[in-house]
Amino acid sequence: MNTRTRKILLIAGQIVISGIAGIIACLLSFTIVNLLWRGIDPQSIFGFIRGILLLISFLFILFASITAVSETVLQFRRYIPREFISRKMVYEGCFLGICAAVALLSVTRSDWINSLEDWGGGVKLIATLFYLLLFLPLKLFTFWIPALLILSISAPIGATIAFYLNPHTKKKKETENLTEEPQS
Repeated sequence: MNTRTRKILLIAGQIVISGIAGIIACLLSFTIVNLLWRGIDPQSIFGFIRGILLLISFLFILFASITAVSETVLQFRRYIPREFISRKMVYEGCFLGICAAVALLSVTRSDWINSLEDWGGGVKLIATLFYLLLFLPLKLFTFWIPALLILSISAPIGATIAFYLNPHTKKKKETENLTEEPQS
């Protein structure tokens, strides 16, 4: 097997395996949160406190999923000869992948034409052209893909991109070269 095929298979493996790990972590953390919420009497918790507890629950599930995806992507370090891989960049890539998927879903799944009814002349024309040229083809391409699939595959793709396109490697080499004093 040549190196290009091996690298493509490693990237696909990273995306699939880390996606499965993220889904499993999400389901496990959701089950834990659900069990904790069953133990709480909803009548005893009022508005603001209930909102804070819901936020904590959501963040716990999100943190568990991002951690599982990012750490699974990072486990492929032993198969890829790299000098330096930033854990922070992989986590950021995972989080930004989810943010990009949410933005894609909000843009492609919303009703643009009816929301532009209140806008006037030029703005409505520009927004309609923008929708027809950019977002309608994207909507036609992604309408058959379930939103949960888009969200669950976006985190591994973002983490994998950050894994391979890590700018800290170049910066580390440059700083090592600058700190070395010339031999005389």
